[in-house]
Amino acid sequence: MQAASARTLNPIHHAGPRLVLAAVSFNTALCFFSTQSSRHISNAEVAAVEIMIMAAGLYFCRHLVSAQAMRIAGLITLFVIGLKFINTGLELKILHDIGITYIFYELGRATSIRESNRVLWIVMAIVLLVAAFEVLLPTQFGKVFDVWSYYVDKGVISATTINYSKTTSFISGSRGGQEARSFLPSILGAQRFSSVFLEPVSMGNFSVITFAWCLSTKLGDWRLRALLVGCAAACFVLADSRFAAACWMLMLLFRMTPLHRSRFVIFCLPLLALLALLVNGSLHDMPGVVPAIVNDDFPGRLLFSGRLLDSWGFTQWFALAPSAVYTSDTGYAYVINNLGLPLALLLLGAFAFHKPATPEGLAMKAMVTVYMAASLCIGANMFTIKTAALCWFLYGAASSLAAPVKNTARIRLARRRVPTPIPG
Repeated sequence: MQAASARTLNPIHHAGPRLVLAAVSFNTALCFFSTQSSRHISNAEVAAVEIMIMAAGLYFCRHLVSAQAMRIAGLITLFVIGLKFINTGLELKILHDIGITYIFYELGRATSIRESNRVLWIVMAIVLLVAAFEVLLPTQFGKVFDVWSYYVDKGVISATTINYSKTTSFISGSRGGQEARSFLPSILGAQRFSSVFLEPVSMGNFSVITFAWCLSTKLGDWRLRALLVGCAAACFVLADSRFAAACWMLMLLFRMTPLHRSRFVIFCLPLLALLALLVNGSLHDMPGVVPAIVNDDFPGRLLFSGRLLDSWGFTQWFALAPSAVYTSDTGYAYVINNLGLPLALLLLGAFAFHKPATPEGLAMKAMVTVYMAASLCIGANMFTIKTAALCWFLYGAASSLAAPVKNTARIRLARRRVPTPIPG
């Protein structure tokens, strides 16, 4: 039976890393194809590729999906579709976001922690190589990857939007107005680099996910771990991600306290961030003025999120009516207005109170919670498959019993879970 189990898991063991690499890089491949062939890639085509990656992941991990998980997934799907008939502004994409989380978590659980660490190193090498091309040869990079046109074709950037930066980079590829770069402006200039992620926000999120992994696991020589931390720091410096720098400090502080082991604290962290936003919004209430981003910076995004949530009524909080203002730039509003507060709390509780099988998984869950609580304050970018696939894959791998064990009690626990063949 052990041999049969190994044969069952072997395809997943190889499929998970490959699908993570596909999720990270397929947008870059589509952008390259669009630029070189002058063919417009629509948002529907990008979505189709995402669905193909998710479908492949679901196929390979299908034997790991329990009947209970299938029933819960079915109920959530029916509930959200039912809400769509009431709230026509509800975005069914939220089901896609939840699907990424579960599929790549299961793929990670079927992959050893060392293999997952190797995948992260491969992604990091690709990211830094492409970033070096972007930094050293920006003009040539723009001729190979016309990111601006790619996002215009997708509909993310309006065709009428003026390209003030006069580059082929994404719209956030440089700080707006007179705001200067925060990290190494004298060396790197005004440009914010994105590498394979094509947008600086995702590059910063990748840096945060890598640092979370480094804080949660201890694999190999300490010099290699230090090098990985240094590479992750280079990523947020190149992307000029102030969010990543702040998130690094929050994760480090939280990791140093015993509170990161408390499931109740993990459940409360996103709620405390949400409450802080509401208080901030109520203190800056402007009756009769529609919430909007006045200053497109970190404090401005926080203020917009708080004011938007503070302006809501019962129907918006329970996903029974659409928000009067778009929610894509504030993650908490996006989640709550598409799921409803009760279901959002239920899913948060399922994540927070689930006990990982390993200390590495427990630490990784705490770090992912800090990332989630902070990221949702300023946007819904953490749901993009470019970084979400890697994030939940690594969390699944850290939570797996395939992780390195250091005491006999955990070894005995793992052995007891393997069925013993009955003598014939």
